[in-house]
Formats: sequence, structure tokens, C-alpha cells
Amino acid sequence: MIRISRKEFDNIIEQINEVLDTGAFITAVVTFMIFAINIALTFLSYTLFKQTTVNNNIISMLYSKHPYITGLIVILLLPFVEEILFKAQIFKNTKFLDNHKVIKTIIIALLFACFHCITEIVTLNYKVIISMINYILFYSITNTIYIRSNYNIMKPIAIHMLLNALSLIISL
Repeated sequence: MIRISRKEFDNIIEQINEVLDTGAFITAVVTFMIFAINIALTFLSYTLFKQTTVNNNIISMLYSKHPYITGLIVILLLPFVEEILFKAQIFKNTKFLDNHKVIKTIIIALLFACFHCITEIVTLNYKVIISMINYILFYSITNTIYIRSNYNIMKPIAIHMLLNALSLIISL
């Protein structure tokens, strides 16, 4: 279970203020760059294999039944939880790989991709490879931003939220 102390919470609020003050334009540009890659890879995957991930199908189904609740969860809650889990917890706390940030990023990017495509992996569906590449690229780019921003978790959260909002809007 993830526990955030008062000090960590204050640090997150400080980081939110920093994101809003500086780098908002760069964050937006990076988000749209990731979004373009996401659209291209999703189009390629759908063109080649005529399918999407179970994860995306579930979100679409839930959104059609409960659009406001699903929208809030997908846009606000999930990016926050995923970024805290994969970056602030797993990436930051794997000390034995601190000298190998690239290897560490690749390993955790694979874990992130597997997390999003677990159904296809369990059923050995090879058609998930393009979606996996999509998630690996997303994690790698946002993790690089996380490292370069001196471990400011709010930048990847903002990018993830924007990307999920754009993806939800375009899938309607």
C-alpha cells in the first residue's frame, strides 16, 4: 500500500506550483509529441491486427455506461496512482540500479507495459507487441522528464493526465 506522509504531500503541492510556473509549454509540447506517437502506433496496431488491448476495451465500455465517473477516474485518478507507483515508488526506490538509470528505466518500462497489457500477455497474444512498444515509449519519455526535472513527479503526472484526456476524447 502506498502511504504519503505530510512532508511528501507538501512536496507534491510544491511540485504542482513549479509545473504551473515553469515548463508548462514544454510539458504541453511533449504531451502532444507522445500523443502523436500514441495515435500512430495505435493506428498501426489496429490496421495490422484489427484489435486494441483489453485495457482500452474495458475503458471504452465503462465510458459508454458511466462517462463522467470513468472520465474522472481515467483522467485524474489513474495517472496519479500509476505515476506515484511506477516512478515515485518503484523507480526511485530501486537503489541497486541507481548507477544504471537507462537499464532501470527499460526494466520498469517493460513492467509498466505489462501492467497495461496483462490480459494479452497471459493469453500469449503476439498482436499486443505494438501496444507494448507504445507503453514502453511513453514510460521512457516521461521517466526521462522525471529524472531531468530533479524527480518532480508532477510533470509526468500532468503529461499522463493530458494524454489520457486526449485519448479519451479522440476515442469517442
